Amino acid sequence: RLTGTDQQQQSLQEDFRKFTEAEGKVVVSLDRLRQYLGAESQLKQHNPYPDDALMIDGLANEELSKLGPDSTSKRKVVQNMAINQRRFSNWLQKNGRGSISSRLTGSDEQQRSLKDDFREFTTNVEVKISVGFNRLRQYLGAESQLKQHHPYPDDTRMIDSFTKEELSKLGPESTSKRKGVLNLASNQRRFGNWLRKNGRGSISSRLTGSDEQQRSLKDDFREFTINVEVKINVSLDRLRQYLGAESQLKQHHPYPDDALMIDALANEELSKLGSDSTSQRRVVWRLASNQRKFSNWL
Repeated sequence: RLTGTDQQQQSLQEDFRKFTEAEGKVVVSLDRLRQYLGAESQLKQHNPYPDDALMIDGLANEELSKLGPDSTSKRKVVQNMAINQRRFSNWLQKNGRGSISSRLTGSDEQQRSLKDDFREFTTNVEVKISVGFNRLRQYLGAESQLKQHHPYPDDTRMIDSFTKEELSKLGPESTSKRKGVLNLASNQRRFGNWLRKNGRGSISSRLTGSDEQQRSLKDDFREFTINVEVKINVSLDRLRQYLGAESQLKQHHPYPDDALMIDALANEELSKLGSDSTSQRRVVWRLASNQRKFSNWL
């Protein structure tokens, strides 16, 4: 209803009024969410393969996280590139060709067929278009170390979210620090993969649980490290702190489409802040919590 008809927007306002009568004065910034959906709308008109969508959005979010809030022209360049990539993938899907990500780092024949498809695609496009294959390829290369391990789904979500937040704090020149974050994520996924293979509970199910659960997690980690040839670090404390920061959001259960929108906006706002911006980060978390609370009520 946020960008729907006048009647739909009016009904949303009326629901919000009832919500505030029950909950007290709460700010959810419907206008900012509306603006965010407007900025996103150009991306949404194309429907790429799901694996391509994940890759394209991941790269775009990483690129945007390097830019300050005033880098309007650079942000448009990133968004336009993502639109081109989604548009091409949409064309591939409609014409029954393989996805970008399935061929981008594949055999010579697969990569050549992708180039041939792109050449055919551009003959039907009225303006010169770029999709940045090399940047996508580099992104997949940086991600490949993570993908070789398959932890529990709940651990995967936690580790990937934590990693994205850590990467969003770094500038484009912080190569060594980025490697440190990716290596840590790889270690965490490796441990999570070992737990799943050996029928132990997930990291996230025990990380902030009872003393007994946390102790069993430590015991499992000790056993895991015995079989690892090098000293390994998974930073359980940092994951625990991350879950603590997330806990305020998790107590509310909004509609799935609202959850995606709210979380995406929160991540975008957080990506503009430095690691020392504690009070500003709390404002973003609180606003997201209010938005989730309202959608939960709806």
